[in-house]
Amino acid sequence: MSEAIEKAKDQEVAVEAVEEVIKRPYTLRKLKDSDLMPLLQLIRKLGLKEFKNAFMQAAEGKGAQAIGKLVVLDIADIIIDKISSSASDDIYAFWSGLSGIPADEIKEMEFGTLPLMIYDSFDEVKNTAFFKVLFKLL
Repeated sequence: MSEAIEKAKDQEVAVEAVEEVIKRPYTLRKLKDSDLMPLLQLIRKLGLKEFKNAFMQAAEGKGAQAIGKLVVLDIADIIIDKISSSASDDIYAFWSGLSGIPADEIKEMEFGTLPLMIYDSFDEVKNTAFFKVLFKLL
């Protein structure tokens, strides 16, 4: 039995050692002060007020786990609605400015590139100070 456990542990380590490297066909610049207003407008278009309403409605007489699930679904619905109805052009324009790639070209890139760009923007250490200040404003 311990031999089977050792084999499983060895396989798990081997899987962890082989991390998938995701190719990024872009380079993002560091955020600067001129990005603040477009980013705030984008956040507003994504429905920040509706997020608050989602939390308030979900919290009525339910447990924490149920509230969490409802809020996540409500927020996802709000974001999808806003992106599909009013924010998509602004999103492409903003990340076009960060990457130097025309918005029309970003639209034609491999599926998943824009979400990866968005993730990288928020994950970048070089943008940490920018987001600290931004979230203080919210």
